[in-house]
Amino acid sequence: MTKLDQIDKQILDNLARDCRTPYREIAKSLGLSATAIKSRVDELVAAGVITDFIVDFTPAMIGSEAVMLWLKTDGTEDSSKFISEIATIRGVMQIVPIYGGDYVVFAEYTSSLELATLTEAFESNPPVNSTEVHTLLTQRGKKTSLTNLQLRVLKALLKDARMSISDIAKDAGLTVRLVRRTLRELKECEAIRFSLRWRLNVGDRVTFLLKLKWNPKQTSRNEIIDMLSKKYSDELWDILVSVSDPIMICIATVDNLNDVNMITTEVKSHPGILYSEAFIYRPPYNYKSLKRLSLEEFIQAAGV
Repeated sequence: MTKLDQIDKQILDNLARDCRTPYREIAKSLGLSATAIKSRVDELVAAGVITDFIVDFTPAMIGSEAVMLWLKTDGTEDSSKFISEIATIRGVMQIVPIYGGDYVVFAEYTSSLELATLTEAFESNPPVNSTEVHTLLTQRGKKTSLTNLQLRVLKALLKDARMSISDIAKDAGLTVRLVRRTLRELKECEAIRFSLRWRLNVGDRVTFLLKLKWNPKQTSRNEIIDMLSKKYSDELWDILVSVSDPIMICIATVDNLNDVNMITTEVKSHPGILYSEAFIYRPPYNYKSLKRLSLEEFIQAAGV
């Protein structure tokens, strides 16, 4: 696959916010044809950049929070076995192995007891020396009651979140008009998220996590995000922000390791930044989120 460019980035950004966004709508915003957008998406899927399109609850529907756990080990573990073991811990939805031995785990919890249980499960694992825990800022959505009709449509979408309206209608035994109206309701109610999961480091670019800490007395979170977004618009893909600490994790891609060092040094020199450190990571391992599992269980219990 050729290098991801700004058009690919904008396509992925659109689909991450709503994976059911029509290609013609994306094409209009980018000044391209719908055929060109579809071709690019097909390439991103074939290359493994887009791993899957997903539908799940928003956090408000199950009262969940997202958490990042940064694990440091003593290096004695068998990496494959270690990943397989921690993947069984309830709430784990992604494991990111870092070159050099660390692991970044993204998980969910719905209570302080669940968070304590989750943390203990990692800390009690023999190879783990330390566990740094950060609950992350997330878009909450809204807690809403879902109708039987909406659940029938969602049941079809569990198979493929980008399933065509006509196929949904056939699968759910509904009219196309009714499915179209129901989809509009699902998007407007903010109880359901249509998104995707990607892997940026399957091509020939260097993908890394930039971990930084700032001094709240000198600069604000929004000022840093604004600076990063403007200065590194080509390189920056996502920013994860800790709820309790002045720490954020940036996901970025560059052409080579020299660029990694350059960005890390530039960010560290920004007023108010206490430190910045880059971590090259391997392709992540993805698992079903609690939000997705809860949606599946809800649909099954409803018997639609």
